[in-house]
Amino acid sequence: METILFLILLIANFPVYKWIYKSIFNSSEDFKDAVNYTLTPDIFSLFKGQFWKHQVGEAKLVLFIFICIMVIAGEFGFIKFIIGTLF
Repeated sequence: METILFLILLIANFPVYKWIYKSIFNSSEDFKDAVNYTLTPDIFSLFKGQFWKHQVGEAKLVLFIFICIMVIAGEFGFIKFIIGTLF
């Protein structure tokens, strides 16, 4: 039951993920840069002179993932609370 609820919430929240994506990232290029910076070691970005861009890109991606997970966790907990209260 919990797995099915989790999968339903995961799929149903795609519009919310899209809104969060647009709120955090300026463009798809900004998102690609954030993923690229996350996969590149910090020392390489330091030598390229892009250390702070690297840090900001990583922070944006981590924030995006964290907020998406928190949305699902909050909704899951709320629904479990409602179901527990009713039954």
